Amino acid sequence: MAWQVLKRDPKFLWLWRGLSPAVATFMFVNAKLTLYTSSVVETGPGATYSGPAVYVNWHKYVPFLCIHHGQHRRWLLMSSAPYLEPIAMWGRWMGLTVVRGAPGERSRESLGRLLAALRSGHSVVFAADGPAGPGFRAKAGCIELARAAGVPVIPVACRSSKGKANMKRWDQMYHVGRFDRIEVWYENPVFLRAEEDETSALKRVQAGLERAESATVDTAGQG
Repeated sequence: MAWQVLKRDPKFLWLWRGLSPAVATFMFVNAKLTLYTSSVVETGPGATYSGPAVYVNWHKYVPFLCIHHGQHRRWLLMSSAPYLEPIAMWGRWMGLTVVRGAPGERSRESLGRLLAALRSGHSVVFAADGPAGPGFRAKAGCIELARAAGVPVIPVACRSSKGKANMKRWDQMYHVGRFDRIEVWYENPVFLRAEEDETSALKRVQAGLERAESATVDTAGQG
C-alpha cells in the first residue's frame, strides 16, 4: 500500500522528478545500445501505410515499441501518475511527443491535443489495454480518437530472437535483447465506418491486435 501511494500520490511528484534525469539517462543508453547492436525489421500488411493513424499495441510491448515509435516521431498518450515522470522524460529523449493523462485523467485536454496532432498529419500511439489492464482487452479510447480524426487504427506487435516475456506480470511485459533480431509487425489498418457502433469497432480492433500477436509468435517460431 505504501509503495502504491508513493507511486501515485501527487505529493511525491517532486521525488520522481528528482530521479528522472538519472533513470532516463540509464534507459536512454540502454535503448541506444539495443538499437545499435540489433537489426529491426518492419513487416506485415500495415507496414507500408503512410498517413496519420492511431497505432495500438498491448501494454506488453511498451518497452521496445516506445523506442520504435520514437524513431518515427509519433505522439504517445501516457498516464499522469507521478512514478512515470522518468519514463516520460526518456520517451521525449527517444523522439516521442508525450502527452500525459490516460483516458479518464484530464481526458478532454489530453485527447484534444492528440486529436489536433492527428489532424495536422502526426500519428498517435496507444497501449490498448493500458495503463493498468485488464491485460489483452482493448479499450474504447483509441476508437473514439480515430473516429474523431478520420484515421485508421493500426495494431502493432513485436518479437525478437532473444526476447523474453515476464509471465508474472498482468501484461506479460516483453523485453528484447542486445545483438538481437527484432521484428515489428503492423497488422492491416482498421478503417472505422461512420455507421458502425463502438462495440463492433472495438471487436475489430481487438481481433487485429490478436492477429498481430499470433503473427509475431508464428514468425518467431520460424526463426
